[in-house]
Amino acid sequence: MGFNGVVERLKALLESLKNQLPQIRRNDKTEAEIYGALMGHAAGPISGPNRTFPIRRHGSGIFCPICAARYQSFLPFGLNGRRHARCPGCGSLERHRFLYIHLQDTLRWTRRRLRFLHIAPEPCIQAKLAPLPQIQYRSIDLFDPRAGAHMDVTCLDYKDCTFDAVLCSHVLEHVSDDHAAIAELYRILAPGGRALVMVPLDLSLGETEEDSTIITPAERHARFGHPYHVRICGADYHTRFSQAGFEVSFIESKKLSRFRRRHHRLNKCVIYDCRKPASG
Repeated sequence: MGFNGVVERLKALLESLKNQLPQIRRNDKTEAEIYGALMGHAAGPISGPNRTFPIRRHGSGIFCPICAARYQSFLPFGLNGRRHARCPGCGSLERHRFLYIHLQDTLRWTRRRLRFLHIAPEPCIQAKLAPLPQIQYRSIDLFDPRAGAHMDVTCLDYKDCTFDAVLCSHVLEHVSDDHAAIAELYRILAPGGRALVMVPLDLSLGETEEDSTIITPAERHARFGHPYHVRICGADYHTRFSQAGFEVSFIESKKLSRFRRRHHRLNKCVIYDCRKPASG
């Protein structure tokens, strides 16, 4: 499937989710049923050994670092139609582009031999990493049939120290026991390994807001801004990684130059770069 097919599939997925919001708020179906149906509708191959990325020079104003193409503008995306968010070539969003810049330019993961686990894989990043011969790539998801395995992040079916690198973006805000999930990330990483984690953040909050008594999609949408989010992550969220044993670096998109942020259309994003200490 080409990039146009991937983008159209993502658009259909989002539109379907928007259309089902009343049903979701009524809790007529479970989260597994909703996401299972959406992902099943979107199923299909997205990458392979002969995957190529077209260079589309539709303008010179904006550059996508993932599909390496230039455009006059990016497209709106999100339930509220966020402007200049989605790359028309690979479908990447702001956080995907910032994440890829960090893993490629700073960590140089695309040039290293790595045992790599991608949790809830984003199609645009998966299509770049999975074909690389030096990376032993694996992917998991709770609902998505395109992932390599169906697995719960709080109980990963991998031995200790299996991976050198883990990518986990916009997952933990859906997980009630995120402490267990973070402990699992630490367990499966080899000493010196790293997990790149992103969650929606509200840095104006000193403390993360969560309430285990809020369980219905309607209540969660009203309190946390999404029917399947179980918290609003605040400025203290990084402590959950350090408590698990990680050495945590706070990587902010605002540290990039203003030109680069505009060039790639990046909004305010934060990556938790979590390193498992080397043994000895």
